[in-house]
Amino acid sequence: MSQINLSRSLAFSDDFVKAQLVENVRNFATTGIVVNLSNQPMVVDGDVPGVIPPWKSTILKEGVIASAERVAIFHVRTTTNLGGLVLGAWDWFGNRFEKFPRTTPLYISHYDVVGEVEINPYKFANTRWDINFTDKYDIRLNLWWAPAKTDAVLHNEHPFLEIHTQIFGLGRIQIFRECDESTLYREITTAPGDTHDPIVRVTGNRKFSYPWHRGWTDTDAIWLAIELHPKVETV
Repeated sequence: MSQINLSRSLAFSDDFVKAQLVENVRNFATTGIVVNLSNQPMVVDGDVPGVIPPWKSTILKEGVIASAERVAIFHVRTTTNLGGLVLGAWDWFGNRFEKFPRTTPLYISHYDVVGEVEINPYKFANTRWDINFTDKYDIRLNLWWAPAKTDAVLHNEHPFLEIHTQIFGLGRIQIFRECDESTLYREITTAPGDTHDPIVRVTGNRKFSYPWHRGWTDTDAIWLAIELHPKVETV
Protein backbone atom coordinates (compact mmCIF):
# COMPACT_ATOMS: atom_id res chain seq x y z
CA MET A 1 0.00 0.00 0.00
CA SER A 2 1.28 3.47 -0.87
CA GLN A 3 2.39 5.76 1.93
CA ILE A 4 -0.33 8.09 3.17
CA ASN A 5 0.29 11.86 2.89
CA LEU A 6 3.59 11.51 1.05
CA SER A 7 4.84 15.11 1.01
CA ARG A 8 7.74 17.10 -0.41
CA SER A 9 8.57 20.71 -1.22
CA LEU A 10 8.24 21.67 -4.86
CA ALA A 11 11.42 22.75 -6.66
CA PHE A 12 10.40 26.41 -6.65
CA SER A 13 9.31 26.69 -3.01
CA ASP A 14 11.16 29.63 -1.44
CA ASP A 15 11.07 32.30 1.26
CA PHE A 16 8.15 34.05 -0.44
CA VAL A 17 5.92 31.19 -1.60
CA LYS A 18 5.66 27.88 0.19
CA ALA A 19 4.88 25.22 -2.42
CA GLN A 20 4.22 21.62 -1.43
CA LEU A 21 3.21 18.40 -3.17
CA VAL A 22 1.17 15.80 -1.25
CA GLU A 23 0.17 12.41 -2.66
CA ASN A 24 -2.24 9.72 -1.47
CA VAL A 25 -3.86 12.34 0.74
CA ARG A 26 -5.98 11.32 3.74
CA ASN A 27 -7.22 13.64 6.51
CA PHE A 28 -4.49 16.18 5.80
CA ALA A 29 -4.82 19.55 7.60
CA THR A 30 -3.56 22.58 5.70
CA THR A 31 -3.91 26.28 4.91
CA GLY A 32 -3.41 27.65 1.42
CA ILE A 33 -4.50 27.33 -2.18
CA VAL A 34 -4.95 23.64 -2.94
CA VAL A 35 -4.85 22.38 -6.54
CA ASN A 36 -6.24 18.96 -7.42
CA LEU A 37 -3.68 17.44 -9.80
CA SER A 38 -5.52 14.26 -10.67
CA ASN A 39 -8.48 12.69 -12.45
CA GLN A 40 -10.18 11.95 -9.13
CA PRO A 41 -12.31 14.36 -7.08
CA MET A 42 -10.74 15.86 -3.96
CA VAL A 43 -12.95 15.75 -0.86
CA VAL A 44 -12.71 18.47 1.81
CA ASP A 45 -13.90 17.56 5.30
CA GLY A 46 -16.82 19.48 6.81
CA ASP A 47 -20.37 19.15 8.13
CA VAL A 48 -21.24 18.93 4.45
CA PRO A 49 -18.13 17.59 2.67
CA GLY A 50 -16.92 19.69 -0.25
CA VAL A 51 -15.96 18.12 -3.57
CA ILE A 52 -13.28 19.74 -5.73
CA PRO A 53 -13.41 18.34 -9.29
CA PRO A 54 -10.34 17.02 -11.10
CA TRP A 55 -7.89 19.76 -12.18
CA LYS A 56 -9.64 22.44 -10.12
CA SER A 57 -8.67 24.25 -6.92
CA THR A 58 -9.89 25.82 -3.71
CA ILE A 59 -8.67 27.89 -0.73
CA LEU A 60 -8.46 26.23 2.68
CA LYS A 61 -7.97 27.96 6.04
CA GLU A 62 -7.10 25.37 8.66
CA GLY A 63 -9.10 22.95 6.56
CA VAL A 64 -8.78 19.20 6.18
CA ILE A 65 -8.45 17.33 2.89
CA ALA A 66 -10.35 14.12 3.60
CA SER A 67 -9.10 12.39 0.46
CA ALA A 68 -7.25 13.16 -2.77
CA GLU A 69 -4.87 11.41 -5.11
CA ARG A 70 -2.38 14.25 -5.64
CA VAL A 71 -2.47 17.94 -4.66
CA ALA A 72 -0.20 20.95 -4.74
CA ILE A 73 -0.55 23.46 -1.90
CA PHE A 74 0.58 27.10 -2.08
CA HIS A 75 0.88 29.69 0.67
CA VAL A 76 2.33 33.18 0.20
CA ARG A 77 4.48 33.54 3.30
CA THR A 78 4.77 37.35 3.14
CA THR A 79 3.63 40.11 0.81
CA THR A 80 6.28 42.57 2.03
CA ASN A 81 8.78 43.15 -0.78
CA LEU A 82 7.10 40.30 -2.66
CA GLY A 83 8.67 41.41 -5.94
CA GLY A 84 12.02 40.51 -4.40
CA LEU A 85 11.32 36.88 -5.23
CA VAL A 86 12.76 37.52 -8.72
CA LEU A 87 16.16 38.17 -7.10
CA GLY A 88 16.34 34.55 -6.00
CA ALA A 89 16.28 31.48 -8.25
CA TRP A 90 13.75 32.89 -10.71
CA ASP A 91 14.62 33.87 -14.32
CA TRP A 92 13.52 36.79 -16.43
CA PHE A 93 11.68 34.89 -19.19
CA GLY A 94 13.85 36.45 -21.89
CA ASN A 95 16.77 34.42 -20.59
CA ARG A 96 14.92 31.31 -21.76
CA PHE A 97 13.29 32.72 -24.90
CA GLU A 98 15.60 35.08 -26.77
CA LYS A 99 12.88 36.77 -28.86
CA PHE A 100 10.96 37.83 -25.76
CA PRO A 101 10.51 41.65 -25.52
CA ARG A 102 13.31 43.16 -23.42
CA THR A 103 10.96 45.58 -21.66
CA THR A 104 8.43 42.97 -20.47
CA PRO A 105 8.89 42.20 -16.72
CA LEU A 106 7.76 38.57 -16.76
CA TYR A 107 9.60 36.09 -14.52
CA ILE A 108 9.51 32.30 -14.30
CA SER A 109 10.47 29.84 -11.56
CA HIS A 110 12.14 26.46 -11.86
CA TYR A 111 10.07 23.60 -13.28
CA ASP A 112 9.05 20.54 -11.29
CA VAL A 113 7.71 17.31 -12.82
CA VAL A 114 5.41 15.93 -10.12
CA GLY A 115 4.19 12.69 -11.68
CA GLU A 116 2.32 11.30 -14.63
CA VAL A 117 -1.33 10.89 -15.49
CA GLU A 118 -3.36 8.98 -18.07
CA ILE A 119 -6.21 11.07 -19.47
CA ASN A 120 -8.52 11.42 -22.44
CA PRO A 121 -7.19 14.70 -23.90
CA TYR A 122 -10.39 15.33 -25.85
CA LYS A 123 -12.48 15.24 -22.68
CA PHE A 124 -9.90 17.19 -20.66
CA ALA A 125 -10.08 20.00 -23.23
CA ASN A 126 -13.88 19.78 -23.58
CA THR A 127 -13.32 19.19 -27.29
CA ARG A 128 -15.29 15.98 -27.81
CA TRP A 129 -16.92 13.45 -25.51
CA ASP A 130 -17.50 10.69 -28.08
CA ILE A 131 -13.84 9.67 -28.54
CA ASN A 132 -12.67 6.84 -26.31
CA PHE A 133 -8.93 7.46 -26.20
CA THR A 134 -6.33 7.92 -23.46
CA ASP A 135 -2.71 8.98 -23.48
CA LYS A 136 0.01 9.40 -20.85
CA TYR A 137 1.32 12.80 -19.77
CA ASP A 138 3.98 14.14 -17.43
CA ILE A 139 2.61 16.78 -15.06
CA ARG A 140 4.98 19.77 -15.04
CA LEU A 141 4.49 22.76 -12.74
CA ASN A 142 6.08 26.19 -12.50
CA LEU A 143 5.21 29.63 -11.16
CA TRP A 144 5.11 32.97 -12.97
CA TRP A 145 5.42 36.47 -11.53
CA ALA A 146 4.70 39.87 -13.10
CA PRO A 147 3.89 43.34 -11.76
CA ALA A 148 0.60 45.11 -12.42
CA LYS A 149 -0.37 45.93 -16.03
CA THR A 150 2.03 43.42 -17.56
CA ASP A 151 1.28 42.22 -21.09
CA ALA A 152 2.64 38.65 -21.06
CA VAL A 153 2.78 38.65 -24.89
CA LEU A 154 0.44 37.18 -27.50
CA HIS A 155 1.12 33.58 -28.47
CA ASN A 156 -0.76 30.55 -29.79
CA GLU A 157 1.62 27.61 -29.71
CA HIS A 158 2.04 25.01 -26.97
CA PRO A 159 3.01 21.36 -27.63
CA PHE A 160 1.13 20.37 -24.45
CA LEU A 161 -2.14 20.82 -22.55
CA GLU A 162 -2.11 23.79 -20.19
CA ILE A 163 -4.23 25.39 -17.47
CA HIS A 164 -3.38 27.96 -14.78
CA THR A 165 -4.18 28.60 -11.13
CA GLN A 166 -4.00 32.09 -9.65
CA ILE A 167 -1.87 32.17 -6.49
CA PHE A 168 -1.65 35.90 -5.71
CA GLY A 169 -3.21 39.05 -7.15
CA LEU A 170 -5.69 39.54 -9.97
CA GLY A 171 -5.35 38.97 -13.67
CA ARG A 172 -6.95 37.77 -16.89
CA ILE A 173 -6.42 35.46 -19.78
CA GLN A 174 -7.26 37.42 -22.90
CA ILE A 175 -8.21 35.63 -26.13
CA PHE A 176 -7.88 37.16 -29.61
CA ARG A 177 -9.01 36.32 -33.13
CA GLU A 178 -5.62 37.26 -34.58
CA CYS A 179 -2.13 38.22 -33.43
CA ASP A 180 -3.41 41.76 -32.89
CA GLU A 181 -4.57 43.16 -29.54
CA SER A 182 -7.42 45.02 -31.26
CA THR A 183 -9.05 41.63 -32.02
CA LEU A 184 -9.72 40.77 -28.35
CA TYR A 185 -13.04 38.93 -28.03
CA ARG A 186 -12.93 37.06 -24.71
CA GLU A 187 -11.48 37.43 -21.20
CA ILE A 188 -11.22 34.93 -18.35
CA THR A 189 -10.73 36.67 -15.01
CA THR A 190 -8.51 35.08 -12.37
CA ALA A 191 -8.47 35.63 -8.61
CA PRO A 192 -6.52 33.67 -5.97
CA GLY A 193 -7.70 30.07 -5.89
CA ASP A 194 -9.16 30.11 -9.43
CA THR A 195 -8.18 27.46 -11.98
CA HIS A 196 -9.58 28.20 -15.42
CA ASP A 197 -10.97 25.70 -17.91
CA PRO A 198 -8.69 24.71 -20.81
CA ILE A 199 -8.74 26.98 -23.87
CA VAL A 200 -7.12 24.37 -26.13
CA ARG A 201 -8.68 22.23 -28.85
CA VAL A 202 -7.35 18.71 -29.43
CA THR A 203 -7.25 18.18 -33.19
CA GLY A 204 -5.53 14.78 -33.39
CA ASN A 205 -3.05 12.49 -31.72
CA ARG A 206 -0.89 14.84 -29.62
CA LYS A 207 -2.01 17.77 -31.78
CA PHE A 208 -3.18 20.83 -29.89
CA SER A 209 -4.63 24.08 -31.24
CA TYR A 210 -4.65 27.24 -29.10
CA PRO A 211 -6.22 30.59 -29.96
CA TRP A 212 -4.09 33.70 -29.84
CA HIS A 213 -3.96 34.52 -26.14
CA ARG A 214 -1.95 36.27 -23.46
CA GLY A 215 -1.81 36.71 -19.73
CA TRP A 216 -2.60 40.17 -18.38
CA THR A 217 -2.06 41.28 -14.78
CA ASP A 218 -4.41 43.79 -13.16
CA THR A 219 -2.27 43.79 -10.00
CA ASP A 220 1.09 42.34 -9.08
CA ALA A 221 0.46 38.63 -9.59
CA ILE A 222 1.77 35.11 -9.15
CA TRP A 223 0.18 32.23 -11.03
CA LEU A 224 0.81 28.53 -11.45
CA ALA A 225 1.19 26.89 -14.85
CA ILE A 226 0.02 23.28 -14.99
CA GLU A 227 1.43 21.68 -18.13
CA LEU A 228 0.57 18.17 -19.29
CA HIS A 229 3.36 17.06 -21.62
CA PRO A 230 2.82 13.97 -23.79
CA LYS A 231 5.02 11.33 -22.25
CA VAL A 232 8.03 10.12 -24.16
CA GLU A 233 8.09 6.38 -23.69
CA THR A 234 11.50 4.81 -23.17
CA VAL A 235 12.38 1.43 -24.65
